[in-house]
Amino acid sequence: MKKLLFASVVMCFLACGGGSDDSGPTNPTNPQPVDENYEACVLEGTDQTLEIVTWNIENFPQTSSTAASVLQIIADTDPDVIALQEITSQSAFADLLSELSGWSGALESFNGSNLMLGYLFKNSEVTVTQAATNLYNEQTDANDFAFTAFRRPLLTTITHTSGLELSLINIHLKCCDGSEDRRRSASELIKAYIDTNQSTDRVVVLGDYNDEIIDSQDNVFQNFIDDAANYRFATIDIAAGSNNNWSFPSWPSHIDNILITDELFEDVIETRTLKLDECNNAYLNSVSDHRPVIMSLRKTN
Repeated sequence: MKKLLFASVVMCFLACGGGSDDSGPTNPTNPQPVDENYEACVLEGTDQTLEIVTWNIENFPQTSSTAASVLQIIADTDPDVIALQEITSQSAFADLLSELSGWSGALESFNGSNLMLGYLFKNSEVTVTQAATNLYNEQTDANDFAFTAFRRPLLTTITHTSGLELSLINIHLKCCDGSEDRRRSASELIKAYIDTNQSTDRVVVLGDYNDEIIDSQDNVFQNFIDDAANYRFATIDIAAGSNNNWSFPSWPSHIDNILITDELFEDVIETRTLKLDECNNAYLNSVSDHRPVIMSLRKTN
């Protein structure tokens, strides 16, 4: 039986906001064993369900013990796919992957960013059918405005052992007040890509949205919300609920979100925030100021 992280909802992000563009350590050390246990924060899953996590891992690795903590978290929680944001070092990611027996991974090509996007895949349940590639990677004014000169959405396609096939688009949108137009432009470009190229596919857009999906005044994701027949935020109940369940507690807010297309509406079992800080009170300072968010899926047709 595999384990599914238990939690309630999410917390938002200042390091993904105010600190998102700060550089992190680039000389990671080999992970050493840590005395941590996250089993009290998990639920049991099965090999017939697909568990997908989005996790802003805050300038990974921010301390010498971060990698070891991440290894322990993955071992205890046992998801199938993890979409990561804020990887600062190619070598640190490679070292982490080398310690993960039975896992494979993908990291976007280094292109001047110190905050890279990446994926981890559990090989026993997930097959990558389309290698990870950046969308809107051409250097144009429109692309640079929407996504900055780096951090383009990272697309991959996977198949689960249950037969569920879907595409993942990992995002980390521009942070902070004053960048609303840039996030709105990014939202429009992402939707245009899906509408044009994957209108009948199962698609998940997950990551650090760096803005509220429940903003009633000037919602930069209104284009998705208005197209409710084709798109739904699987995290909407978390975002609209108690701030105790948000993914970025220090703000607090909920900006780590999962958007799905209508082909997946019936496949979602649950979506939760993984409150790892309740299992390890050092988590927010030693691993990440974001909590992961998990979605569980089951193939229904």
